[in-house]
This record gives sequence, C-alpha cells and structure tokens, in this order.
Amino acid sequence: MTATTTITRLQHGETLHIPFDARTTLHVARGTVVVRQPLRWLGDTVVAPLVTLQHGQDCRLEQGGWIALQATDGAAEVRSHRPAPAWRTAWWPLGWLRKGIS
Repeated sequence: MTATTTITRLQHGETLHIPFDARTTLHVARGTVVVRQPLRWLGDTVVAPLVTLQHGQDCRLEQGGWIALQATDGAAEVRSHRPAPAWRTAWWPLGWLRKGIS
C-alpha cells in the first residue's frame, strides 16, 4: 500500500504547527525550512530537536506529534509522505486474493 503525500506551502517567515505520524518523511521541494520536532526527554532534560532542511533534502520523523515548520529563505514547499496505516498494509494483500477468487 502506498503512502499518503500532502503538499504544504509556506510564505517567508510563516510557521505552521502540523500533527504528523511517526515514520513520516518530509521532503523540501522548494526553499529552506526549519523543522522543530516534538518535545522528548534526553536524560533529565526536555529537548525539541531542530533540523534545517534546504531544497531537495529529506527528514524522517522517528516520533509522531506536533511539528513546527518554518520557512526561512523566501517561500517554501514541503511534501510529507505519511506511511499507510498498519491495518491497511496487513489487509491489502487479502483484497487481491478475494478479487482473484470471485
């Protein structure tokens, strides 16, 4: 089963907070984007990993949650590739089997 792709366009300086699932891949199709990932614990300290992505770069989110996307150098376009739900991936082959039997 294929992933779901969503295109998000940002104006210069615009920040959007968007919920993403774990294992989502972000691809910057245009511009430069700062990605602030969900808060997590590192020992006794809470951190929010920060990644700067330029045109053509990717980032895979290991943890789901609310992600902040900010366009820094002009307008930006981010494509998010969300994995198919586990139940859909598991049942998808059975649909082909059922169609073959009919």
